[in-house]
Amino acid sequence: MMKEKICIFPNDSLRDYFEKGEIKYGYFNPCNFFDEVHVISLFDDEIEAEKVSQLAGKGKLIIHNIQKVNLTNYHSFEKKIEKIISQINPQIIRAFNPLVQGWLATKIGKKNGIPVVISVHTNYNQQRELLKKERKYFKFLKLSYTSKKIETYCLKNADSIICVYEFIVPYVKKMGGKNIQVIYNKVDLQNFFPEKIPKFKNQIPTIISVGRLIDQKNHMYLLEAIKKMDAKLLIIGNGPNFYKFTNFIKSEGIRDKVEIIKSVPNHKLAEYYTSSDIYAQPMENLGGIPIPVLEAMACGLPIVMSEHDKNYSEIIDESVYFVENKADIFRKTFEQILSNNYLRKELKRKSLETIKKINGEKMELAELQVYKKLRMNKLD
Repeated sequence: MMKEKICIFPNDSLRDYFEKGEIKYGYFNPCNFFDEVHVISLFDDEIEAEKVSQLAGKGKLIIHNIQKVNLTNYHSFEKKIEKIISQINPQIIRAFNPLVQGWLATKIGKKNGIPVVISVHTNYNQQRELLKKERKYFKFLKLSYTSKKIETYCLKNADSIICVYEFIVPYVKKMGGKNIQVIYNKVDLQNFFPEKIPKFKNQIPTIISVGRLIDQKNHMYLLEAIKKMDAKLLIIGNGPNFYKFTNFIKSEGIRDKVEIIKSVPNHKLAEYYTSSDIYAQPMENLGGIPIPVLEAMACGLPIVMSEHDKNYSEIIDESVYFVENKADIFRKTFEQILSNNYLRKELKRKSLETIKKINGEKMELAELQVYKKLRMNKLD
C-alpha cells in the first residue's frame, strides 16, 4: 500500500517553534492523514526530529536540513531541493509563506506535477506600507523585491491557498491567487477547557497577554495602563523589546505589578489563561487574529484588542471588546470589565460561543479536505 507523504516548507526553523513553546500535536498532519511528514528546513540551525515529532501526529517526522536559504541565493538551491523531493515522492507540498519557501515549493511542485498548497499568514502589502512608514527602508526594499519576483508567481501558480484570516483574502486575490480557503489557526478546545484546568492563586486581578515582544504588538500600552491599576500584568513572550520593557518596569517602580515570562510550552498555557481575568492584545497597524487570542477565548476570557481596519471583518468581531490604541483607554476598559460582573460573564459567553464555530477539529477537517481534493484531482 502506497504511503501518504507531505513535504512541508515551514516559515521558521523547527528549533524556533520548539523554543517558543509552539509544538502542537499534528500541526503538520491534519487528522493523521499522512504516514510521513517531510520538513524541508531552509535554516542553518535545526533541531533533532525526535524533539518535535508531535508536529507529525501519528506520522513519521523527517527533517531535511538544507542550510540558510535567502533572497540572494534561493535560485541556486532549486535543483538540490528538487532532487530531495523527487526521492521522497510526496503527494502534496505545503509552504507556510509565499516568499522563498513558497517560490521553491511552487516551482518544484509545478515542474513535477505535485499539488502545492501555500498558506498566507499576513498581508504583505500591508507589511510593506508599514515598513515604509517606519522608515525601515532595507526591509522595505527586500519585501518589495519579493512582491515582484516571488509572491505573484507563488500565488498565481499554487493549486490551493489557505488564508488564516479574512483580511488577507483581498491581498491574495490582488496577487492573482485562486482556489482560496479561509481556515483559521487551529485551537484544540480539549486542551483549553477552563473547568478541567488547575488555576494559580492570584491575589489581585490579572491581565494576560501572550506574543512576541515586537513593536507591532505594542505591549507598552499595557505597561502604561497597569501603572494606575490595582492589578497584575502577565506577559508571556520574548523578542527584541524584552530589555526595553524590563528597564521600563524597573524605572517606573512597577516590578510588583508586572511579570514577563519568556516562554511557556503550549500545553501549559491554559493554566495561565484560566488563572487570569482578561486577555489583552494591543496591535499596531496589523490585522488578523493572533493564535493566543483564540486560545484565551477557548478558556473563556474576555478579550480586549486594538481596533482594526473597518474595511474587513473577522469571525471574532462580535465577541471582542475593541479599543483605541491609547494606554488610558486600555486601562479604563480593564477597570470597566473588572468592576462589572455582568459584562465579564457576557464577554466570556461570547468568547466560548465564537470559538466553537472555529474550533481546531473543524479547522483540521477543513485543511484535510483541501489535501484530499487535490489528491483526487491528481488521481483523475
